[in-house]
Amino acid sequence: MNQPSKPYTIPVYKLQLVQEGTCEVTHLSDPERVAEYLKDVAVSDREQMVCLHLNTKNRPIGRQTVSIGTLNATLVHPREVFKAALIADGSGASNIILTHNHPSGDTTPSREDDEITRKIARAGALLGVPLLDHVIVAPGGGFFSYRNSRPDCLKGGD
Repeated sequence: MNQPSKPYTIPVYKLQLVQEGTCEVTHLSDPERVAEYLKDVAVSDREQMVCLHLNTKNRPIGRQTVSIGTLNATLVHPREVFKAALIADGSGASNIILTHNHPSGDTTPSREDDEITRKIARAGALLGVPLLDHVIVAPGGGFFSYRNSRPDCLKGGD
């Protein structure tokens, strides 16, 4: 016969987004502007994944460094990308732009870049926070835009 389990204690949480600082930004209407804005990421010696949170007018309302990795890789999971996006600016982001750098200077996306872009796009579609673009930046100002070159990777369905 099953005995009822004894009650136990669980934590009660309050979710808060902590602001680490501020940075100036203009309207990021195209990948060129995104690449220019994130030149500090482009020149990093390690891969970094940054998520830009956008409001309903696609104006930036937040920036989050999601992951900092090694010379040629960084671990990224949709959970980490959307955690802050869902509560950004009090009511959450309407859309996001994902960005990461290639320290090698070659902005050609890898197979892994394509896979994570598709995965983030699917997660964003489910959450109602679409991925508008994934921009790969590099030292010297070079960039690659999925929106311009591989828009099929940004589709949330499959």
